[in-house]
Amino acid sequence: MLLWVLCMFTFACCLPSGIYAQEENTYDKHWQRINQAYQKGSITSTRYLDMVDSLALTDVANPRLKEYLYTYKELVWKNDPTKMRRRRYYHFLISNAKVNGQSGKVLYYVEKFVKEPGTNDPGHYRNVIKMQLFIAAEDVRNAAAVFEKDSSYYYNIPNKIANGTYKGDPQSDQFLFYQMAPVFFGLKDSARLLHLIHMAGQTYNSFINMKDLSLWDKEMCYAFFRAAQCFGYRQQQKTDSAEKVLKELRAYASLPMDPNQTRQVILQKQLLQNVTGQLLDVYISVGKIDSAKKYQEIAEQLSGMDFIEDHLALLKSRSQIQALSGDYKSAFNTMEQIFQITDTLLKRKTVEISENMYAQTLAEDKKEEATLLIAEKRKLIAIATLGTIVLISIIALLYYRGKARERKAKQSIDGLNRATALQIAELEERNRIEQQMEKKKLGLELHDGLANQLAHLKILSEIAIADVGKPGALNVLTKINELTNTAYETTRSKSHDWYKIKEDTAYAAKISGIISNALPDEIFQKEISIDEYHLNALPLSTKIELMYIIQESITNVLKHAKSTKVMLLIYEEFENLVFRIKDNGRGLDSRSKSGIGLTSIKERCTALKAKLDISSDKEGTEILVTIPL
Repeated sequence: MLLWVLCMFTFACCLPSGIYAQEENTYDKHWQRINQAYQKGSITSTRYLDMVDSLALTDVANPRLKEYLYTYKELVWKNDPTKMRRRRYYHFLISNAKVNGQSGKVLYYVEKFVKEPGTNDPGHYRNVIKMQLFIAAEDVRNAAAVFEKDSSYYYNIPNKIANGTYKGDPQSDQFLFYQMAPVFFGLKDSARLLHLIHMAGQTYNSFINMKDLSLWDKEMCYAFFRAAQCFGYRQQQKTDSAEKVLKELRAYASLPMDPNQTRQVILQKQLLQNVTGQLLDVYISVGKIDSAKKYQEIAEQLSGMDFIEDHLALLKSRSQIQALSGDYKSAFNTMEQIFQITDTLLKRKTVEISENMYAQTLAEDKKEEATLLIAEKRKLIAIATLGTIVLISIIALLYYRGKARERKAKQSIDGLNRATALQIAELEERNRIEQQMEKKKLGLELHDGLANQLAHLKILSEIAIADVGKPGALNVLTKINELTNTAYETTRSKSHDWYKIKEDTAYAAKISGIISNALPDEIFQKEISIDEYHLNALPLSTKIELMYIIQESITNVLKHAKSTKVMLLIYEEFENLVFRIKDNGRGLDSRSKSGIGLTSIKERCTALKAKLDISSDKEGTEILVTIPL
């Protein structure tokens, strides 16, 4: 990411940073076209961001750049998961402030950049920008001091690459070696210059062994290393070697490039400008006037005079060539132009200091942030208001639906109670009538059967007593024995008949009917299974208690569970009749667990000597009643 800044404004390592020429910018129309196309919906947001990235790189000096980037910032701040374009936005502003000579703004935007998430090594990045500013001000001593302060970062690059912890940008780091070479060259510090070049060589050898580094990145790292090496040759008076390397680099930088690769095109152009500038310096230093004039002309064509400081540097070299040629008058006139431009730059710096550019930029940015926050706050208020209305509507709807459900559940419970009460009343009345009929039948059968047989037996006994010892007494005794056996068999048979209760084949159907009415099919999914054979074998009194238990269980489903699925089973298991009911509702709360309904079920189970198990959680409730047969 650091190379985004470097490729936009720091590649001119030997030249001061520039300010935008005071003439109409031909890129303004491009900005207006792009922004209008996006506002009309002619291009997508992704396409818009890509186009702005390219245009901002090529129009980095435009004084209105921040204004043109307003829509870009709005889009990026709303949707930039990686935060990459947020950092890129500040890169644009840093570069714009740098080339316009606004050091205060540069420092301010650097601080904004390093605070963005994802920034790698903020301290190192601050040092890089400080070096750029000192180099731009031709303060080589402070530039060297900052580099020495940050030197541990560069010394450790090969080790970090070897152990897989390197997270920097190879081109950026290799470029900074090249950028610092003229600093030590200007200080005439041969020891530190040669050490720097040695370190640059080691770093380059580590970079080219990185498997994921592209061929173009490797070529640029090589170009930066060789360009730095040239200053070592010049320091050692090896002018021919420096000239050979610089011409090699010029040939590489002159190769055709894909115009769609904006970043690569800009870097290659700046490499060409810098190599040409170095060659020009070499020829001036050794007095090769013709070669110097040739590269002076090439350098002026490449520069295009877009920046005042570029113009200033070229005027200096022109003045030197004129002096070498003996044209001292022209050299003097050129120097006068240099002084005028220098005065302009000094005035610019004075204005910046007096206006406190850093504080002003901070205030402007805070105002812009406040405007964005107010707009965002209004948007959030509108969303919150709409959300509140929707929420109230949903709550009201749920309330009325809940009330309707409660009314329906109450109606179902009332219907269940009426149906169950009728069934229980019918069972109890049948039980009373059957008991009376059994008593009457018992009386008749005792009178007509057993009583007559006992009376006959009484008479025969009296005769036998009177005829003891007479002939025929044996026959009477035999008859008495037969009547006694008959009375015994009759009594035994009747006791079995009276003990056996007549089966009620309609009891299971009554339970099914109650369930169907209380739990309608359009609301509940039901699974019902009833073992009629063992159910009908229950005593009538047990059937009545079971009916009450079923009623309370279904009432719980309707009143508390809020369920949609119900399973009801009655079956025989290990000489017990098991009643099981389960729902998928919300479970029983503490209040429901101690309510009248469940208490009633517990009491009836106790009366039946039945076992009761109740389990309940957020996935539903299950009631299990085990009745001994």
